[in-house]
Amino acid sequence: MSVLELALKERIRRDYSAEGMEEIFLRLDLLHDYASVGRLSEITPLSQAELRGWLEDLIYTARETLREMGAA
Repeated sequence: MSVLELALKERIRRDYSAEGMEEIFLRLDLLHDYASVGRLSEITPLSQAELRGWLEDLIYTARETLREMGAA
């Protein structure tokens, strides 16, 4: 395995460690906080339609990951 591949794998392992998963959760939780008070435009340049599309993609991917984990 090349040095680049090793560095990439180390980065991926960090991204999906407990700390990395917490970062993902905190970012989504902050998004929720702003959405709940109608202030999304203050924190994202995305339109509500674009943001909805991204969130739906994230939800789909998370559900598929859970399904595949259960099948293993």
